Amino acid sequence: MGTDDRAAGPQGGITSGHVEVRVHCAAPLPRVWAAITEPAHVEQWFGHLAGPLRVGAENRVDFGDGDFFVLVPRRIEPPELDFEWSFLGVARQELITWRLAPTADGVSVTVRDHDDRRSPAEAAEMLEGWTDFLSRLERHLRTGKNTRYGWRDDIDGSVELPAGGFHPLRESELYEWLPIASDGFEPSWFFVLDEEGPRRFRIRDWALTPDRLLTFAVEIPDARHSPMCTVRMREMDGGVRKLGFAHTGWTRLGWSAQRAQSVRRRFAATWIAALESARTRAE
Repeated sequence: MGTDDRAAGPQGGITSGHVEVRVHCAAPLPRVWAAITEPAHVEQWFGHLAGPLRVGAENRVDFGDGDFFVLVPRRIEPPELDFEWSFLGVARQELITWRLAPTADGVSVTVRDHDDRRSPAEAAEMLEGWTDFLSRLERHLRTGKNTRYGWRDDIDGSVELPAGGFHPLRESELYEWLPIASDGFEPSWFFVLDEEGPRRFRIRDWALTPDRLLTFAVEIPDARHSPMCTVRMREMDGGVRKLGFAHTGWTRLGWSAQRAQSVRRRFAATWIAALESARTRAE
C-alpha cells in the first residue's frame, strides 16, 4: 500500500460475497494489536467487549443500543486474529480474520469478512460497515480519542430457516412468532415483553405479500415519528430461507438520546426473541 492509498483511508472490495478492507495505521504493532484485542482499547473505537479474548470461549461485543455480536475466537496469535461471530446471537456465524503487517511507518491492518452466501446488497452493506469501523480504528490510534459511533437509527437482523412447512410470512402463521395481536379484523398491536414488563404499541399501515414481504408502522406514544418495519423472506441456495427485518426511525422520535435508546433496546430484544421463535418453529 502506497502513501496515496494511506491518505485515502480504508480501501476495500468484494469477492463472491467475501468482504476485505485494509487501512494503514501510523502506530507500532503492539499498540494496534492491543486496540483490536484488549477490552479497554476495543471500547474506544468499536464496542464494549465483555472480557478478555480466549480461544474457544464465547464472548460478546455490545454497542449499547441493543445491538451486539456473540463471538468465539479461533486464533489469537499476534499478528493474526480469527473469530466467528453472529449478529444478535441469531444470525448465521461468519468468520472474521484480522492480519497486521508492519510497514516503514506503522501497520497495515487487513480485515476479511468471509461469507459466500451474501447477496450483492448485503455484501455492499458489510463493505460500508467495515470501512467505517476501520476508519474509526485508524482515527482512534492517530488521535487517542474515543471514536465510537453513538447509536444506529435502524434495528435489523436475520435468521436462517430450513425448508419446510413453516411459513412465517403467511397471515395464519405470523402470530406464531411475531409479537402481534389482532383487534378481531387485522393485526393492531405489537407487544414488547421483557424484564420491565409487557407493553403494547398500536400498528398501522399493515401490508402483507405472503411469503415475501411485510411492512407496517409501530406508533410510539408522544413520539414525532412512527418507526417503520420491513420483514422479508429470501430463498437461498440449498433450500435455506433467510428471514430478515429492519425497524427504522429510532433517531427521529423527537426524544433525548437516552430515552430513545432505552426504548430501542427493548424493541431490539423483542425482535431477537421473535427471530429465535421463528427458527424454533421451523426446525
